[in-house]
Amino acid sequence: MKFKRPSRINSGIDMTPIIDVVFQLLAFFMITSTYIKTSAINVDLPKSKTSDVQPIREAVITLYKNGGITINEQPISLLDLGVKIKELYIKDKDIVVTIRGDKGVSYGTMIETMDIVRLAGVKRLSLATIAKD
Repeated sequence: MKFKRPSRINSGIDMTPIIDVVFQLLAFFMITSTYIKTSAINVDLPKSKTSDVQPIREAVITLYKNGGITINEQPISLLDLGVKIKELYIKDKDIVVTIRGDKGVSYGTMIETMDIVRLAGVKRLSLATIAKD
């Protein structure tokens, strides 16, 4: 009588599903991670518990307590701000304008800047804060 020998059993672990899961996790974290752009100019921002990270396509207006104004780190006067924002809005209708105002900036200056941005046609406006630790 001839007996069949049991076939050799593969005792190794199939690594394909593990590699697929690791690759998908890596892709997920790379896509959902954000890169925070920090300015070289020090501004004392107020703290907020509900701050959000904004998209990359943005113009950053910085208001200083001494009255200075910059847009994307380039000095500009309040009179020329509207023209510059309008130029940026014409190039990209989805632009986000972020206003970074020092704590010492007057409320009136902040509102005036927001009005200039809105009158230029920009729909997406945000105020920058830092997260409270």
